[in-house]
Amino acid sequence: MAGIGFELYKILQKGTLSSIVQAFFLGIIIVAGPWILSVLTIYIIQRYAYMAIGDNPSLFTVSIVYVYAFSLFFTGGLHYVFSRYIADMIFIENYDDIPPALLTAIILVMVVSIIPVVLFILCNDFSFINHTGVYIVSLTSLFIIINILWLLLVYISLLKVYYKIFFSYLTGTIASIVGVYYFGRLYGVAGALAGYTVGQAIIVALLLAISQTFYPVKKVTMSKSFLKSFKEHNRIFLMGCFFNMAIWSDKMLYWFFKGKNISNTLYYYCITYDIPVFLAYLTMIPGLVYFLIVAETDFHKYFTDFIKNILDDSWRYIQIKKNKMLLSLKNGIKGLIFFQSILTIGLLLKIDTLLNISGYSQTVNINIFRILLVAVFFHMLTLNLMLYLLYLELQSNAATAACIYLLLNVVGTIVAIFYTNWLPGTSYLFASLVASIYCGYHLYKKAPIIDYIIFSRT
Repeated sequence: MAGIGFELYKILQKGTLSSIVQAFFLGIIIVAGPWILSVLTIYIIQRYAYMAIGDNPSLFTVSIVYVYAFSLFFTGGLHYVFSRYIADMIFIENYDDIPPALLTAIILVMVVSIIPVVLFILCNDFSFINHTGVYIVSLTSLFIIINILWLLLVYISLLKVYYKIFFSYLTGTIASIVGVYYFGRLYGVAGALAGYTVGQAIIVALLLAISQTFYPVKKVTMSKSFLKSFKEHNRIFLMGCFFNMAIWSDKMLYWFFKGKNISNTLYYYCITYDIPVFLAYLTMIPGLVYFLIVAETDFHKYFTDFIKNILDDSWRYIQIKKNKMLLSLKNGIKGLIFFQSILTIGLLLKIDTLLNISGYSQTVNINIFRILLVAVFFHMLTLNLMLYLLYLELQSNAATAACIYLLLNVVGTIVAIFYTNWLPGTSYLFASLVASIYCGYHLYKKAPIIDYIIFSRT
């Protein structure tokens, strides 16, 4: 997504307060537009449209959470391979292969999505829900739509029509809220889920229309080169799978072993953990935006200059370019840590005020929230360090880091639930910390000899 970063960095360089606000606002929309607006949608519905889902509000919320969680759980690896393939096509300026890759990726996620959602429906008895058929169709459709939306979140990084993208999100969000309120009053929780699904479908339709304007599909065909890229980038695929499983594993274990069950279903939820996680995740967004606009943009410039002519430049010029790249890498990581640390420390100091403003002061355990704020800091750091590893083609290290993250979080959560009195989030914090240390160590050891590593592979 460095291409978008360059455009936002140009806005930022104007140096005015409005340009800074504009750059970070657009960065937030690109990095976490659907995420934030979905969070706001659920919040608004629960606060102001409760009557629309009054027959079973827990079922409505848990259904949406499960859709988002398991969409990443099952298709997270595909997103990373798709992102890498698009980046490769841009690098070699082969723009004609980009639209077929999107079409192929959409077909793949639809196939991958339909299997788990059908199995889930078959394993549940939804007969207690009024208008059961509407609920099942809505749940299935929403799962497929959200999986497509994750792909489009990668794809729109090619586009520079930020406000069109933002208004697409906003239109769909408003449609979801209106749909939940209107159809929920008519058909209960099934209608509410249908209304929410319609709004998300509108977002997908609008983003597809925008992408067709800039990168039209000239011929409906599968991209064989994209399919072959899975073999070449199998470690990126594994990294994406392990990483998304890692960040959801502790939540799922608390659902199933410490949470409440919605009768006759496989739906479990743990309010004491879900809500603080939900709030803590939002604090990651500024760090991700900083990485996109400042750290990655600056690093990408020096990395590209270093890598483009590495086989043709003299040793002296290779070292000069490498040192500039390493300095940018070092400054990017330091800036990222400083930026997110200030935010995290500030939130820790004002945690009571934050919970009062959000209306969760009575439902959130402050100590759990404190742990989660620190855990999210290391989660964000791990993600960005893994992206640096991928830049340097250290895919094995990135995949190993994600695997370590998953194993530690699973084992730590099981220990916390059954054998200790650790507060929820402790294992997540420990796993995030160790994964970030692992990534940082390998960057520290291998980045200075990256030219040797590259030459040894060619």
